[in-house]
Amino acid sequence: MACELRELQLTEYEVLCKFAEFCDTHNITYGLSGGTLLGAVRHNGFIPWDDDIDVHMEMHEFKRFVRIIRKHPIPGIHFSWITTDPEHPYWFARLRKCGTFMPQDKYASLDMHNGIWMDIIVYCGAPKSERLLKLQQKLYFVFVTATRMSLFKHIDARNEESFQYNAKYRFIQNLSNKNRIRLAKLFFALYSALGSRHSEYITYTDWVQHPKEKLPRSFELPVCKHVFEDREFSIPVNYDASLTKQYGDYMTPVEFPCHADLSHVEV
Repeated sequence: MACELRELQLTEYEVLCKFAEFCDTHNITYGLSGGTLLGAVRHNGFIPWDDDIDVHMEMHEFKRFVRIIRKHPIPGIHFSWITTDPEHPYWFARLRKCGTFMPQDKYASLDMHNGIWMDIIVYCGAPKSERLLKLQQKLYFVFVTATRMSLFKHIDARNEESFQYNAKYRFIQNLSNKNRIRLAKLFFALYSALGSRHSEYITYTDWVQHPKEKLPRSFELPVCKHVFEDREFSIPVNYDASLTKQYGDYMTPVEFPCHADLSHVEV
């Protein structure tokens, strides 16, 4: 039986609620982001046609989150990251509900959890020096390449418009999966080490929406509470600047397609 969009949204909302409760318990700061933040501000809940949930988390908070969730997993939730899924192909982490299924055709052949998800996108301080900022970006793109290699080993990366087929690709392609993950962890650590938690500007680990760009820290911090569906979650106090940067006139709805074929989703 095909899944209805609202069924999917409510399942994702369940994951978000468990995530927020976990963060509140362990005093971890996060903020709704992307379409989820837009939905909170414009609709007090999901954008009617949206089918995913996004949150942002600062690097030092994310590292604490990873340490704690490894020791104290959230019941019924799988933490999907380069250290937990052998072929996790993303540069961001996901929380997935166990016992559900939400496939994406491009990733069907990968050895990873395919439960219904919410995304955790990380940001960190941007160095003041332009030279260090460029170095940080280079370190980040090597990290991205290493994480994406699990996908590129199943397809021809030279046909990927978003990917630069070069010496870095050829080197990482020949690594074992264990060494590829080690490399990804190393470059993730080096990338984050260049950004102070007290920096005036931040940069996101999201190469699509914020490529090679630094933005004011006030886009994310401090946070306040705002209604999303039937409870309150953290959002940036300066949400207007953040949403305007990302969407322009964000109060004018623009419909977009779903991420997954609902006929294949199992809640």
